[in-house]
Amino acid sequence: MGWKSQKPVKTSVDPEVFPIAIRRIDKSPNSDDSDAHSTTWMNRRFHKHVGLLLENRITRSTKTIMNQYLSSSTGQARLATLAAAVALGITGASAFAAEFAGYTEKIPGTTISFDLVAIPGGSIKTGSPEGQAGRDANDQAVKEVTVKPFWMGKYEVTWAEFLPWVFAEKDDVDKGKAQGVTHPTKPYGSVYRERGEKGFPALGMSQHAAAEFCKWLSFKTGKQYRLPTEAEWEYACRAGATTAYSWGDDASQAKEYGWFEGNSKATTQPVGKLKPNKFGLYDIVGNLGEWTFKDDKEAPGVLRGGGFPDPVEKLRAASRQIETPEWNELDPQSPPSIWWLSAADFAGFRIVRSAEADAAAAPAAATAAAATTASAGGGDKVLANYTKYCRGCHGADGKGQTPLGKKMKSRDYTDPKVKETLKDDAMFKAIKEGLHVDGKEVMLPFAEKLSDNEIKGLVDYMKAFK
Repeated sequence: MGWKSQKPVKTSVDPEVFPIAIRRIDKSPNSDDSDAHSTTWMNRRFHKHVGLLLENRITRSTKTIMNQYLSSSTGQARLATLAAAVALGITGASAFAAEFAGYTEKIPGTTISFDLVAIPGGSIKTGSPEGQAGRDANDQAVKEVTVKPFWMGKYEVTWAEFLPWVFAEKDDVDKGKAQGVTHPTKPYGSVYRERGEKGFPALGMSQHAAAEFCKWLSFKTGKQYRLPTEAEWEYACRAGATTAYSWGDDASQAKEYGWFEGNSKATTQPVGKLKPNKFGLYDIVGNLGEWTFKDDKEAPGVLRGGGFPDPVEKLRAASRQIETPEWNELDPQSPPSIWWLSAADFAGFRIVRSAEADAAAAPAAATAAAATTASAGGGDKVLANYTKYCRGCHGADGKGQTPLGKKMKSRDYTDPKVKETLKDDAMFKAIKEGLHVDGKEVMLPFAEKLSDNEIKGLVDYMKAFK
């Protein structure tokens, strides 16, 4: 596999953000700490040549350095994240690449957290060819699809994340109603169905229930979570593979990657016990079939990936299971539940979150801030400085919820209580001279990079977030 030059895109290349991207990606599920290419000299060259790449100035050295990175797992992860920004063709692609990395989400009001993996956008052929072993009538014909970058749950949603929605407190239910958030009726019998509890994937819910859980999670976190489209799911499952299975064409390797009838002992298993695919996703095939998004509410739901009771052929990347009335035939209620499927212990899901909205849309808060600072060195210049020096921590919206922002415990500049503490002189000094907290440097000094007027512009910009 070799590096190919990209089509020209308009970018504001900032080589200084690449060390941030590298540090973040090094901590991602695809990172290999023993990687021989993770050395200081390689990183310096990487930063330089990615800048050339984004400007479509491909040199012989650029091709050499990229191909060296493509020969290693860590290098592939780094390039994939940066390529995602290039694929978007957005201004500030390098800044977006610095922010686009896997992260951990904590559900507010609980002690529960879960991990998400950054999936770079791209094109791939989905579906299965005629004659593929195991192909059935539910498989789609081979076609090329293009997906934009998104985050995907590292694991299938477990009971730990799912039950706070199922058994929500009344206050939580009432608060969500105004936002259109609904909660399920309680299940008939044990919610676990004797399939395992701690560390096990949630199961037996309908596609409607899985989609409504995503609405609740979005309401709780302030981020837009949803079910993956079938194209996104297969793209993430394949992770670049064009073979029948995500690991190749050899079905005998299935036991290394997924739980199915050949190794599951006829029940689900705790998540994350087998090998992940090349994107770092665990149990993307096997254990439970995973619900996908549907546009037509009246259409049957579609599970992807196969589950613990299925033959190995259902673990093919193109395999699809289409919902039937028999999946709820054991429900004693009339009409049957819209939330739970009484005979579908093999149904589960994982969540996704689009990266496009975060990267391409200018938040209203940032727009307001830019307008406020138009006279402080020029609004465009202030926005450029913020993107270059501050966005990696504080994000486009000033909330400080980027992966680096969370690590550095950045303040939320939209919080009225935080706003009350913001003092012009203290902020000016911190940006100009740097900031230390408990003896640890948390902000580098920018006196040599920014004029006093530019620093003042940044102060006004951050204070104007709403």
